[in-house]
Parts: sequence; structure tokens; C-alpha cells
Amino acid sequence: MEELAIINALKNNPTLTQKRISELVGKSERTIKRCTVEMQEKGLIARENGKRNGKWKILIEA
Repeated sequence: MEELAIINALKNNPTLTQKRISELVGKSERTIKRCTVEMQEKGLIARENGKRNGKWKILIEA
């Protein structure tokens, strides 16, 4: 459920920070960090161009 909420947030704005995602989704920043790491390991999302100036890329169709 959290994965879908994160993907939907990133569809609307791929430059979101984990802090902002946590505010939008209503979960802790730690939970979002854990979920995004797991999602990257599963090949669902990827981070492009680093942490500071990067953006999220969704690798699946949802």
C-alpha cells in the first residue's frame, strides 16, 4: 500500500524529497526511506542525478 502511494506521489512530481513524500503520504520519513530503498532494490524506482539535484524515475507502469 505504501509503495503505491509513493509511486502516485512521484508520478505527480519526480523531484520530491523523502521528507515531502512522507508529508504527502502521511507516513514517517524513516518509513519512506525504508520503502524507497526496498523499491529501488525491487527495480520499481530509481534515483537519477544524485541526492541533491536528482529526481525519481518510475521503472514500472502503475
